[in-house]
Amino acid sequence: MKTLIIMNNRIKYTAFFLAILLLGLIISCSESSDSADISSSSNCPTKTCGDFKSQSQAQSAYDSNKSCYKNLDSDGDGIACENLSK
Repeated sequence: MKTLIIMNNRIKYTAFFLAILLLGLIISCSESSDSADISSSSNCPTKTCGDFKSQSQAQSAYDSNKSCYKNLDSDGDGIACENLSK
């Protein structure tokens, strides 16, 4: 009888542990996707190629944070504001 009680308690604690673990995983995943959206949009300065005097200045800004300054590279080749003179 004691063995049965011990087994039932282990099952309850294991189920409780798994439920907490799953809940933590769900919360963690939702928070990380939300924070990625926030950091890539609200914390980024709004800059266009017209804000820079030269291509090298725009390239430096782009290289410093490619996710924030992705609009400086319109064709996605890694070169920012190709229309500006170096």
